[in-house]
Amino acid sequence: MILTFTVFGTGAVGAYYGGRLAELGNTVHFLARSDYDTIKESGLKIHSPKGDIFLENPSVFNKTDDIPPSDVVLIALKTTGNSILREQIAPLVHKDTALLVLQNGLGMEEEFQSWFPENPVLGGMCFICSRKKAPGIIEHLDYGLMTLGALNPDHKDLRDEVGRLMDEASVPVTLVDDLHEARWRKLLWNIPYNGLTVALNCNTQDIMTNPDSRHLIRVLMEEVIAGAAVCGCVIEKEAVEKMLIFTDKMTPYEPSMKLDFNYKRSMEIEYMYDRPLKEAASRGYVMKSVFMLRDQLKFIQSRY
Repeated sequence: MILTFTVFGTGAVGAYYGGRLAELGNTVHFLARSDYDTIKESGLKIHSPKGDIFLENPSVFNKTDDIPPSDVVLIALKTTGNSILREQIAPLVHKDTALLVLQNGLGMEEEFQSWFPENPVLGGMCFICSRKKAPGIIEHLDYGLMTLGALNPDHKDLRDEVGRLMDEASVPVTLVDDLHEARWRKLLWNIPYNGLTVALNCNTQDIMTNPDSRHLIRVLMEEVIAGAAVCGCVIEKEAVEKMLIFTDKMTPYEPSMKLDFNYKRSMEIEYMYDRPLKEAASRGYVMKSVFMLRDQLKFIQSRY
């Protein structure tokens, strides 16, 4: 099966995965806003320890109406813009278009499915350290794994094909049957590290090399595991230690929420904190430390 792609959000995540696919010869259209002129004139550059990519003449657009129909649309914008996203992506969604949601948090795939009930919806959990270094230039620092699932089991064949193409493009992929559980597993990292790097104004290495902040990480992870359990998602306790080791080996990194804090941009509090807290609380479990961290983030954001 030959699939064509559109990357909606040519930033640190979308540009990396779209660039890998395009490098291999897949048809990939990129929607860019602020970087459009630079990419159009100078191409898209991705610096990576896995091998640099230079797309000299990528298929880049600054208007959705101009983009040709694609089989798969990669949603790589942050969830802070989801309130107006339905109208923005509507011109890209045709009869058989699949939506691959590469956002962080909980409940996005269900939201997209409610907007486009006839279209397949996939979810991709990206474990990647990357950032936009300059207009049209992405710096990939570490990792790059993707966990891929389908919201509807009927779309497993599509999930498998997208996974195969990603794997051919040097993106390690894990296929999962339970997308909801996979989202909670990603929160096991996202909730503590995104929030604490903001609240403590530091990077991942700073947290991991201090015994007190390392303890905070463990407390938050254990609450996420308990919250996931009441929501029907069993995450083994050993996952905490694995995630700590995973982060110990990571290049010192400021997660996306920390970068938003640095530049005084809205943080992804609703989908990464509010929604998991609400789902767990509705089933009788209150993630008290996560609540406290969420409230700290809201206070910090209110002081911009």
